[in-house]
Amino acid sequence: MQGWIKIHRDLLDNELWSDKPFTKGQAWVDLLLLANHKDKNVLIGSHTEMVERGSFITSELKLMERWGWGRKKVKLFLNFLESQKMIERNANNKRTAITIVNYGFYQDCDLPKEQQKNSKRTAKEQQRDSTGTAKEHKQERMNERMKEYIDTNVSIKQHSIQSIIDAWNQLEPYGIKMIYRINPGSKRCTSLIALLEQFGEEKVIQAVDKVKQSDFLQGKTDARFSLNFDWFINPNNFVKVLEGKYDERHDKKPATKNNNNFERRHYDMDDLESKLLGR
Repeated sequence: MQGWIKIHRDLLDNELWSDKPFTKGQAWVDLLLLANHKDKNVLIGSHTEMVERGSFITSELKLMERWGWGRKKVKLFLNFLESQKMIERNANNKRTAITIVNYGFYQDCDLPKEQQKNSKRTAKEQQRDSTGTAKEHKQERMNERMKEYIDTNVSIKQHSIQSIIDAWNQLEPYGIKMIYRINPGSKRCTSLIALLEQFGEEKVIQAVDKVKQSDFLQGKTDARFSLNFDWFINPNNFVKVLEGKYDERHDKKPATKNNNNFERRHYDMDDLESKLLGR
């Protein structure tokens, strides 16, 4: 199999990636992700050290914690990579510097194309600077404001989605299954965003809270029904929940009945006493 793919460092924050223990292949890719993409100074103790592109500072203890391995396994793995000339190590009693051999091979395969794109962008920028008009600058400002609006809007939606997840997971004591993640771009995410845009975060949380007051939604009145999040965010079901279709009715009290299952009569005792005394 030929060709290669780029991997974004955001992968390091994904819970699937941090699941331990790592495999050896996963640990190798982890080293590639940890390596600096450009030269930078790093503070070590009371002094700084220049760490070149393709290298990074770590320790065997840190790698043990990251990978969920024992010290012996980490040592053997690093020794193997070094013997295969995949990495180089420079260690002392304070830190271990690891350098990925041929780091550029993993990162610069499409460098000529990138350089060509950068050259085109530079030429366009120079042309724009030399022949730019007030209209172009105005459009740029509008684009910047639009980007800021989009970024803010996305942030607000993410915050609202997390608020809905938190509210939903408070239903666990009522027998409702929790949810842990809503993947961006998924059908579940799209449906929830549509509800948020139509009704707003407050109304969605209000509908979630109605589950606490409904025996039906909790599955107490019909064992065949089991509430889940996807059923809840279905537009037709959501509207019924929000409008109170499944609310319990506490305003009507059943008539009091006697032992023969007849409704008990209610008497005016003063009036009854007057009739008995012939008043």
